[in-house]
Amino acid sequence: MMLAPGARLGPYEVVSALGAGGMGEVYRARDTRLDRVVALKLLPEEFRGRADRRLRFQSEARLISSLNHAHICALFDVGDQDGLAFLVMECLEGETLEDRITRGPLPAAEVVRYATQVIDALDHAHQAGITHRDLKPSNVMLTPGGAKLLDFGLARGPVLDTHAPSSTVSLPATRLTAEGTIIGTFHYMAPEQLEGKHVDARTDIFAFGTLLFEMATGRKAFEGESRASLIASILTAQPPAISLTRPARHDGTLPFALDHIVERCLAKSPDARWQTARDVKLELQWIAGEGSRPAAAPHPEPLRRRYLTPLLAAVAALSAIAAGFLGFNRPDEPTRDIVRFNMALPAGSAIARSPINTRVAVSPDGRRIAFVVTNAGVDQLWVQTLDSLAPLKLADGAESPFWSPDSRYLGFFAAGDGQLKKVDAAGGPARVICPAAIIDVPVWHPNGSILFAQLDVGISQVSADGGTPKAITRLNPDRREINHMWPAWLPDGKHFLYTATSLNADGIRAPRSVYARALDSEETTLVMRADSRMMFAPPGHLLYVEQGVLLSQPFDTKELKLVGEAKKIAEDLTYERATGNAAFSVSETGVLAYHGGMTFSDLVWFDRAGRATDSGWNRQPFGGPIRISPDGERVIADLLDPRAGSSDIWIYDLSRRVPTRFTTEVTDETGAAWAPDGRSVVFSSDRGGANDLFAKSTDGLGDDALVFARSGPQVADDWSPDGKSLVFEDNSRETGLDLWMLSFDDGRKPRPLIRTRFQEWGARISPDGGWMAFVSNESGASEVYVAPLAGSGEKKRISTGGGVSPRWRRDGKELFYVAPETNSLMAVRVTTGPTLTVGQPATLFATRRDTGPRRRLREIPYDVSADGQRFLFNSPPEQQPVAAITVVLNWPAILPR
Repeated sequence: MMLAPGARLGPYEVVSALGAGGMGEVYRARDTRLDRVVALKLLPEEFRGRADRRLRFQSEARLISSLNHAHICALFDVGDQDGLAFLVMECLEGETLEDRITRGPLPAAEVVRYATQVIDALDHAHQAGITHRDLKPSNVMLTPGGAKLLDFGLARGPVLDTHAPSSTVSLPATRLTAEGTIIGTFHYMAPEQLEGKHVDARTDIFAFGTLLFEMATGRKAFEGESRASLIASILTAQPPAISLTRPARHDGTLPFALDHIVERCLAKSPDARWQTARDVKLELQWIAGEGSRPAAAPHPEPLRRRYLTPLLAAVAALSAIAAGFLGFNRPDEPTRDIVRFNMALPAGSAIARSPINTRVAVSPDGRRIAFVVTNAGVDQLWVQTLDSLAPLKLADGAESPFWSPDSRYLGFFAAGDGQLKKVDAAGGPARVICPAAIIDVPVWHPNGSILFAQLDVGISQVSADGGTPKAITRLNPDRREINHMWPAWLPDGKHFLYTATSLNADGIRAPRSVYARALDSEETTLVMRADSRMMFAPPGHLLYVEQGVLLSQPFDTKELKLVGEAKKIAEDLTYERATGNAAFSVSETGVLAYHGGMTFSDLVWFDRAGRATDSGWNRQPFGGPIRISPDGERVIADLLDPRAGSSDIWIYDLSRRVPTRFTTEVTDETGAAWAPDGRSVVFSSDRGGANDLFAKSTDGLGDDALVFARSGPQVADDWSPDGKSLVFEDNSRETGLDLWMLSFDDGRKPRPLIRTRFQEWGARISPDGGWMAFVSNESGASEVYVAPLAGSGEKKRISTGGGVSPRWRRDGKELFYVAPETNSLMAVRVTTGPTLTVGQPATLFATRRDTGPRRRLREIPYDVSADGQRFLFNSPPEQQPVAAITVVLNWPAILPR
């Protein structure tokens, strides 16, 4: 039982609990005799009856009492009352080094200063014959007076050698220091500790190397997804140089000499390490003092440095001469190697396009790549460690992954739940941060706050620990803004970028404006105009996309403006001009990842038995629905332009097989539906911000005419046979997808047809104009229903076991749909009129199964000939190009010097 405030142990009165761990409970207390604050350390309650633990506790008291050093926590007293053995120690104000590292690497000057103090304390302990054996960040306190070394609970002294099993793990043994016993905390243990061999001062030097690495880089020197892989890493792996691992955004350049100190500290063999803590201390003191002088200044240095430096200089000079002679050292070439490779995706998966959700995210430390793929219609979040052969699956139903600043956690948007979530990158359950309707990819700040965009709100902020989001930006009516998207932090941690979409005086969407502003100010600075999301990356560049080309341009973070010229980094990226979404991510350490992800398909005729009868068109990136004209001679389809990042509508002559571009705007035009006479087409366009409905004559003459517009996207489903009304889908924030009717004889006044809390879409009107087939998820699955178009009468469910994409035969005697689980085309006999008679669904054939991203579509793109004997499918080929994520290491080397 923990001690309550006011409890007394001799003259010491407990004030509050400070913490508890495997080696003891610690309390803040008051010495009533001297009226000073002290720290009381007690054995944990579960160990108080164990003689071995009391012996260890007494050993710690003896060891600490023999030490008197400015950077070791002082021992004032020992005591025993009512079976409670306790130590009275110096009460330190500050934070542990472990807590400090959670905020990122330490500044360069602090790394050297604290490291020198800790190694000085170890040197003092070692000269007294004491090995700490549990050096780690949580056992170092950072106080106003400097670092203090704590917790000698596992220390080994010159005389007493206690025997007790480790609080971490142990192999069978009889003595604590016997062969086969593992003592300490795994991440900081030397190989000889893991193997249960003899330990000495050089064991502490290994742990000090891991401590120094973590202070400088913000990450552990050795990591693993399991205890076994961690041990293997310590025994076999060599961490990268800290000068290359430290994130570039942190202040202060680390002295390269620290690389040598850490490398030698972490040598696997104790004989290959620094032999004493004093050696390490002298090296650090040289770095802190003499090491900062110009190279020409005289200073005492070890012989190896005195002779090695000129030798290396001579080798470098000869290499430069040889390179110049052979023509290898041209000014326009990078000075470091660039490494490119493709990272394959899990078997059976593909990367889906999305206007608003991203699919790839590189961790800030550059060691992991998170990605979202679609497998059997399910979006899956995976993470791939670059030094591992296999990725790890983290969650289903994930969109827009983003990393915590320390690269430990992944945030993502769970579209099915409408929630922002986070998950440990090493695996585990996902935790909810807040409900949210996200329209882009969030960003995570080192202070623990997350920025993200929401429809009709602007940029919102929420704590990564959870809470209620609050609006940070608000849409500016003077600028006619309709959304804010794509927040991106700048390196000072105070400013961020975001894009704003505005309409011009004619109601047409203008190129997006990229603004910079501070969190605590509403003043904005215009950076540029671009239809792309932005990312800031060392060495001080903004990355963005134009027509599928990834560009990098220098950015002045003080003046908040672009300088210099943009440089091409990569091309053929997946790009969505309608929203500015672009498929790339970059780390602080020079790792870039991007993908293309184009999906091509064929237009193929099938008969009722499923036999392909004709496929006369070139393979194209068809998207969305296809519609056969009323006269059966033409087909209209969406075609994606990957470089422009938008879709246009094309009309194909079925007999001549000649395609003609129907829309030519730079905006997104999709989802066309023929008028009953075939002389005009209605379609969706985002030229006004949202997807509004426009109409255009098929002869190509005249301008596009606005049919209907309001907040939220609309999709045209079908015309009535008399051409006097139009059924369309409206996506509202309140009820989601609903079906509405627009009457041309009633001043184009819309009225709701089916508006519920469920989702309704994909309407088709019967040839006699009396009934409407549509899809609803009211049963929990997508099913096809038929209801009277006039709004009165019985609604009937048509499909059994799931159904989407209803299509009528021209005489109204048969209704077709697709069963999504089997991709089977189904046929149902129907009789329309004042009443509706429905037969049993019959399977015609299984369509070409698509396990890739197209399975996410609510609509299967196909249409039916007038007689119901042939079916034109927008069908994926049997073999799609292999999709992969391209990874570039050291991408800044592409930039001119």
